[in-house]
Amino acid sequence: MPHGWFVGAGFDRGCYAFLVVNVQTRCVDETEQFGERLASLLGPGAIVGLVGPLGAGKTALVRGIARGCGVDEREVHSPTFLTAAEYEGRVPVAHIDLYRHGDSPPDPEWLAELVDGDGVAVVEWFEQMPDRSRLDALVVEIRPGPGEEDRELALAAHGQRAADVLARLRGAA
Repeated sequence: MPHGWFVGAGFDRGCYAFLVVNVQTRCVDETEQFGERLASLLGPGAIVGLVGPLGAGKTALVRGIARGCGVDEREVHSPTFLTAAEYEGRVPVAHIDLYRHGDSPPDPEWLAELVDGDGVAVVEWFEQMPDRSRLDALVVEIRPGPGEEDRELALAAHGQRAADVLARLRGAA
């Protein structure tokens, strides 16, 4: 991993124990580079849920994931007012943003079609995703770090497929 990235591991002690990997980036470019590296470990059918405040860097991470899937990163934008954007690449990417949906999520069948597709599904504001507990998802919580562009990412596996991704990520550190 590039200089400046810290990858550590631990276990969440909440209701469910799952592997957690912590990553720190120092700028937007590093956040995007990490997303690109993460994409190399994902495959068709993978689900990445993003959690964090406005301006935390969720879309920067999506740009990196999309670039790692062979998508032209200039096409990637936050689909807040569209709810979803689909990008063609070596592996297609469905970019879903649930920010403005709050208590009234989009049609569950439509969402299921997006996340159960043949590409990688990345869901911003994943905490608003209906039936998220049934999904095998890699959940990434992004928080601002101590410096202006620093970001702290906590990646948690919710399912075996996501756990396999985290194990490979730890092995590559």
